[in-house]
Amino acid sequence: MRGMGFAAVAAAIMVLAAGCTSDEPDPRGSAGIDGGSSLRIVAGSEQESVVETIVKPWCASKGYRCDITLKGSVDQARLLAAGSRDYDAYWFASSVFSQLGDKANVLQDVKPMFLTPVVFAGWRSEMQRLGFAGQPDVGIAQILEAVESGRTTVWVTNPTQSNSGATVLFGFMNYFAGNGPGTPLSQQQLDSPAVEKGVTRFIAAMDETPPSTGTLMTECLARPAECRTVFTYEDLVIEKNQELVRAGKEPLVVAYPRGSLAISDAPLGFLPHGGEDDVAKRGIVRELQTHLLTDPGAQDQLLKLGRRPVTGVGLTLDNPDLSVFNPEWGIHAAINEQGIQYPAAPVIEAALDRYQTRYRRPVNTFYCLDGSGSMASNEGWDGVKAAARQIFDQDQAALNFLRTHPQDSTAVGIFNRDLVEGTPWVVDGDDAAGLHGLTERITAYRPTGGTNMYACLQRAAADLSRPQPGDRRRLVVLMTDGKSENDDRGGAVRALRSLGVPVIAIAFGRDVDAAQLKGVAAATGGTYVAQDDLVAALRQAAGYK
Repeated sequence: MRGMGFAAVAAAIMVLAAGCTSDEPDPRGSAGIDGGSSLRIVAGSEQESVVETIVKPWCASKGYRCDITLKGSVDQARLLAAGSRDYDAYWFASSVFSQLGDKANVLQDVKPMFLTPVVFAGWRSEMQRLGFAGQPDVGIAQILEAVESGRTTVWVTNPTQSNSGATVLFGFMNYFAGNGPGTPLSQQQLDSPAVEKGVTRFIAAMDETPPSTGTLMTECLARPAECRTVFTYEDLVIEKNQELVRAGKEPLVVAYPRGSLAISDAPLGFLPHGGEDDVAKRGIVRELQTHLLTDPGAQDQLLKLGRRPVTGVGLTLDNPDLSVFNPEWGIHAAINEQGIQYPAAPVIEAALDRYQTRYRRPVNTFYCLDGSGSMASNEGWDGVKAAARQIFDQDQAALNFLRTHPQDSTAVGIFNRDLVEGTPWVVDGDDAAGLHGLTERITAYRPTGGTNMYACLQRAAADLSRPQPGDRRRLVVLMTDGKSENDDRGGAVRALRSLGVPVIAIAFGRDVDAAQLKGVAAATGGTYVAQDDLVAALRQAAGYK
């Protein structure tokens, strides 16, 4: 972040809730209703199956009240760095974002709970066609050649928004730096032409970069013709394959990236609040850690979920259940390769900052925002105004790892019964004043009138049909709370589909016509998002860059 350290920036953070929530934190303070016998944990969305299968039943059996909230990596890091007191324990997916959030070293008793490597996976028929099926590992050069030659497509999550994407990014960086597994990337190597060129090439090869691992897996399985291979966690491949096989569908087959094997370690740590309940709460966290790490029943459940124990020799499993760690899926029970060592927090921070402004492809984003009268009555426009500050104001965007690329183009169209006169407002590049001007204009607008989202989509298609400089991508973010009039419905959608422009369609409120939005998303190869937190939804949409 230009001219600002992460700790200094974090002091200015306005904490916003986002992501998937299992239970909201008790608003009555650290003690909750049971004092020390309650515990509030914020966990990565990747831990959902472990939370539901193991943690919640354990809490119930012990008589503990465990409120567990699932959030994305960025939100966890922001909360921790800002000094939030909303949670007693943090459970990250991997050490990458936990290092960014815990630069002040406030977490105590931090321990990895289980291990899972990042793998290169594809549909079985695709991996066979590429010649990767049955190989114990696949070289980075082989993967890049297959993608750049057009023989396959590959998806990975946005490294600035998701642990899995960041983990993959640092694996590739180590490869381009020429480091062995035990040598972390240095700032000097990050600055080198070899890493700069290699990472830019790697990012350019990615066809899609969804903002979260869960979204990546859901969308990939729903769009097999477009998502033919993917970088993701081994345990999630196992989970999805079990579902696919039960449904009689083709499974995914994995290969392990040779020389850049990255491992997720699921660190769980206690956050002291300085109150009288700290001793009891810390004791519960330690009990939970001991249960996950040593209890035979818990270890067996983790293995059934595809998680590898921390207590083993590296990633090697003794007497594995081959119905879980299935060799027909390319899963290897014995992995002898050492995982890469992650760099220091300042290098992680610098690399993620460069992804936003240097490595990723520029994007021409057209926002179609519902400015109809109902957006005022249901307070939806307040959410749009708050989201604008988080996305367009560059000091806030930096906190969200969503900075604008110098070659991006950002257009904001507001629609009611038609496209609102004077919009779209367009800002080319990363001019901070111009982008802040978008926030000011959105704040000044007063919702009124009916709803016709297709008028805005038609204008978006017309603007995005113009020649784009370089390799700039195109994206439409659509948000509405109602049922749209159907003026030129087919023409707008057909135009965007013919251009290959995906639409991230956000449904807000109870009266929205979900079928209309799902239809637009499906027809354009985009994504449908149902979300009452517009700040979270629009940040998620911006994370597709």
